[in-house]
Amino acid sequence: MNPPEGRDRFLDRLLFALSFLTRLPVPSGVHEAGMPSRLGAIPLLATGLILGGLLSLAAWLPTLLPRPLPSFLQAFLLLFLWIALTGALHLDGVADSLEAALVPVSIEEKRRIRKDPRKGVYAIVSLNLLLLGKWIGLLLANPEPTAIFLAPFLSRGFLPLLVKILSRGRPAPSGGLGALLFEPGWPPPFFAALTGVLVAFGTGGGRVGLASLLLLGGLWIAGRQVLNRSDGLSGDLAGLLIEGGETSLLLILSL
Repeated sequence: MNPPEGRDRFLDRLLFALSFLTRLPVPSGVHEAGMPSRLGAIPLLATGLILGGLLSLAAWLPTLLPRPLPSFLQAFLLLFLWIALTGALHLDGVADSLEAALVPVSIEEKRRIRKDPRKGVYAIVSLNLLLLGKWIGLLLANPEPTAIFLAPFLSRGFLPLLVKILSRGRPAPSGGLGALLFEPGWPPPFFAALTGVLVAFGTGGGRVGLASLLLLGGLWIAGRQVLNRSDGLSGDLAGLLIEGGETSLLLILSL
């Protein structure tokens, strides 16, 4: 079904991205207007900007308290807020992607496993390790405000370029979130990724900028490995790249 006329305007796509990928309030008419043909690289980058700003603000607010919170408790509260803001959507993608990729069965069976709402041991262990890693990253990341802002910003800004690269030589996604993330051309994904890298250099200096480049390369390698063992490019893989990117950047900046 073709999107309604005007549905692909930037503001429409941004509001749809916020309503679909976060639990932030948006006008009630966003979903009534139908789905856009794609989310777009810049709306995804803007979604990451908004999430990063909110999380950075939440990390700063405890400094106003007369008595500082224990660091491990503050990290836990930030992690809880992080999950609440996204509705655990991307965590579900982590579980489904890795469950399907790690089980040694046929492609058809992998597709069935990925769409099964029940979770197996690979999914459970993967989620536990990822959440533990993100909590440790929030606890140790340095500089903390920069890392907390950049983690959601870069992981979403890099996503369209990663989807574009990973889809080379494969059929373009024809349905689901994978199709919404696919850009027909290269300039918008490249511009979003470049913007993310430049912001990383600008906010954190050379160390953080190099960490962003390392993150982009690492996500490409990880995404390719998972894709080669799964049933195709999907929204679940996108969730894995987002959550993996957020956690990896926090851990890199904790070193």
